[in-house]
Amino acid sequence: MKKRLLLTMLIATIFAGAYAQDEKPSFKFYGFVRNYACYDTRESLTSNSEQFYYMPKDIKLDANGQDLNAHDNMMLLSITTRLGLNVSGLNFLGSKTSAKIEADFAGFGTSNTVLRIRQAYAKMDWEHNKVLVGQAWHPAMGDMMPDVFSLETGAPFTPFSRTPQVRYDYVNKGVTLTATALYQFQYTSYGPEGASFNYARNAVVPEIYLQGMIKEGGFMMGIGVDLLTLKPRQNYSVTEKTIINTPVTDANGNPVFINGGEQIFVQSEKTTTATYKCNEAPVFSVTPTIFASYKKGNWGVKGRATYAQNAAHLSMISGYAVTEIRENGEWGYSNLNSISGWVDATYKQPLKTGFLTFCCFAGYTKNLGCSNDIVGDIYMRGEKNMDYMWRVAPSILYTHNAMSIGVEYNPTTVGYGTPDCQYKMSNTHAVTNHRICAMLKYNF
Repeated sequence: MKKRLLLTMLIATIFAGAYAQDEKPSFKFYGFVRNYACYDTRESLTSNSEQFYYMPKDIKLDANGQDLNAHDNMMLLSITTRLGLNVSGLNFLGSKTSAKIEADFAGFGTSNTVLRIRQAYAKMDWEHNKVLVGQAWHPAMGDMMPDVFSLETGAPFTPFSRTPQVRYDYVNKGVTLTATALYQFQYTSYGPEGASFNYARNAVVPEIYLQGMIKEGGFMMGIGVDLLTLKPRQNYSVTEKTIINTPVTDANGNPVFINGGEQIFVQSEKTTTATYKCNEAPVFSVTPTIFASYKKGNWGVKGRATYAQNAAHLSMISGYAVTEIRENGEWGYSNLNSISGWVDATYKQPLKTGFLTFCCFAGYTKNLGCSNDIVGDIYMRGEKNMDYMWRVAPSILYTHNAMSIGVEYNPTTVGYGTPDCQYKMSNTHAVTNHRICAMLKYNF
């Protein structure tokens, strides 16, 4: 008992000594009230009550040959209103510590919208080393985002995700090296049970992201790679059919024979289902990305290119497919591949009161298909017969003091086609949606 008490006192003394006696944490609340109004000329694939925009849906003809998806719609919502708290001011083991809690109302429940965690992490900063633990922006996009004000922030042409993680950064003379281990939560992969974080958790191995970045004056450039492992199935069921021959009997229960003396039987089919533990090889995906930006005065330009393998968890048009069905009922999988790129240019014009921000975003993504023939289901984000997609979105934003108001024109065109056995398209046709998005935001 005395040894335990002594050990407890020693640990308490060590950690108490890690903090200065006169330290006090500082708290800073922040956030904004944000309202989006969006008008679309076509039914589209969206999320977050149609505010997070992906792509227009393909033509769907009714009995009279009219397109069921060709109709206007409009909405006005404020569910992305945000509340946040930054905490700082304490030292721990020689580091400066900080923490962030951030939420909005874009979660979903029985009332459709509920309070949702966006970010919640603790951070330790030393001179050259930084450690972050908690939910934050995925490092594949958090270091450089497009300057558009629409909610999707350039997705699905660019990675977009916030996720629980342990991130380490080494920073020295403008160079930052990053290594991050992540697990899925709100932004998930697809599989036999739909969208779920279970495929990543059942694989046990965390998602790994590695990145190198350099900053010099107004120039920044970086390269990274995302490594994802999924286990789509924990078990599987095999249905077996057995033929049963039942003898025909008369009213007295005696067997019936035909004239030749052969007994008569009636055949029936019995179906049984057996469940087995799954030993399938996991799905392993590699998604490299490269990005750069330059800013001088009131001008700025950014761009990113990404080769996506099974990057649905990054809000990109991607996934994987069943490319082998073995005799014992297990499956083999292959990645669906795509390439995406975007660039945006911004200019800030100061006025007597406030300033104007002009931005033009352009993005393109191309489906590259699968390296093997697909023999089963496809699990992916996006429409399953997409060949290519492009978007050019100019916007203007006026800001004065706490208030910002802006409008963005977002035409998105998708080439839909007929997929072959490797998910490569032919006989494509273009479908376009014209989105006009207006925003009013009050910052505090």
